[in-house]
Amino acid sequence: MPFQPDPVYLPQARTSLFAVQTPVKGTPDTPGSRRRRLWEMCGTAQCPVVGICLPMPAVKKLAAKYLQHSDNRASDYETHCAVVVACKTKSAFGKVVQEQLDQRFHNEVRAVQPLKTREALWTYWTEHKEAANFPGVFWSVLSHPRCDAAMEFEVLGHAHMMQHQAGCERQTQENEKTALHEQLKAALAANKKLEEKYQALQHSHIQSQQRQQDTISALQTELASQHGEMQKLKKTLSALQAQKVNPDVSNDREVELLRARMTTLKSVHQAELGNLEQQVKNLEAQLKAQSAQRPTAFAIQALDATSTNCAEPCNKPLDKRCVLCVGGRPSAVPLYRQTVETRGATFVHHDGGQEEGIAQLDAKLNSADLVICQAGCVSHEAYFRVKEHCKKRGIQCVYVQNPSKSALRKALQMIAAPQ
Repeated sequence: MPFQPDPVYLPQARTSLFAVQTPVKGTPDTPGSRRRRLWEMCGTAQCPVVGICLPMPAVKKLAAKYLQHSDNRASDYETHCAVVVACKTKSAFGKVVQEQLDQRFHNEVRAVQPLKTREALWTYWTEHKEAANFPGVFWSVLSHPRCDAAMEFEVLGHAHMMQHQAGCERQTQENEKTALHEQLKAALAANKKLEEKYQALQHSHIQSQQRQQDTISALQTELASQHGEMQKLKKTLSALQAQKVNPDVSNDREVELLRARMTTLKSVHQAELGNLEQQVKNLEAQLKAQSAQRPTAFAIQALDATSTNCAEPCNKPLDKRCVLCVGGRPSAVPLYRQTVETRGATFVHHDGGQEEGIAQLDAKLNSADLVICQAGCVSHEAYFRVKEHCKKRGIQCVYVQNPSKSALRKALQMIAAPQ
């Protein structure tokens, strides 16, 4: 079915599309100096204004105070939709939102007040549309009295594309985060192996150190024994020299033998002592070298992997019931079809108001037993149609925020099997 634009906004769409081909210079200025109101803008302006210019806590606070939208179970998207719909008409709530925006971006609104021509406003927009305070620039230009349909189309188009790019960047960051998480898991496994290797090397080093200490102790004991023997020989020699004996040949020979033995033992003792001292120095040098070359363990901080992987969808049959999928990416539709039909159900799909009409959605909802709604990929009207229909008929509806593979698995897992 070819795309049919909404007849309510068709005149504005034609004006905007025609204005795209109209040069900026030479466009007549819009008469009057009153700033534009939120409900006076085109029907597609309220959604980006609320989504970009007001943080979600402020939107929830306004909805709870003025719209009695205080259900804690309501998602951020439902609250956003309720505020957007309320801002499309002139009402007390719309005036409150207008005042909130003017107070929040007071400096930006004052900055564009001196601009009296459309050309000056356009120049300001082109110079500041990439600034850090984009929400304030966006609101001040869009509400300026010289912002006509052509400029409004350009400003809203720029904000629309920025939101698309932000979504792409977020998906890229999620992919990079997943890849980094996998790298961290591999690094943790490698670190564990290094820790085990380090423990083994440390144990081997301790054993080697103990053996060397035992060898040093044995050598020191032997050195002390030889030193004691040498002291005994010195005492014997001193005693013999102190004796007053006859200088006969036998005594002289015995003294000479004792002196020769003393000299020999002293030489041997000094040689062994030098060898022992050298061995001790070598062992101490080896200990120092091993201590310097000992591997150092490192630890990698584990990532807070709070995210859990979705379990595989259950294989309970659906008993030929009709499952309606609303919204989603075209590439994910075959995956929904395959998963649902393999469980014995009939698969029906509606794109959520992108190309197919809302009337077709009502017909498909009437024939559905279960509904899977891609909440982030459907229009506001389709979202409320699905919610009200499922609530009225009492049929199960599973809402999926992000059209990813894991979200699809969670949705299919939540589908209740027949009792």
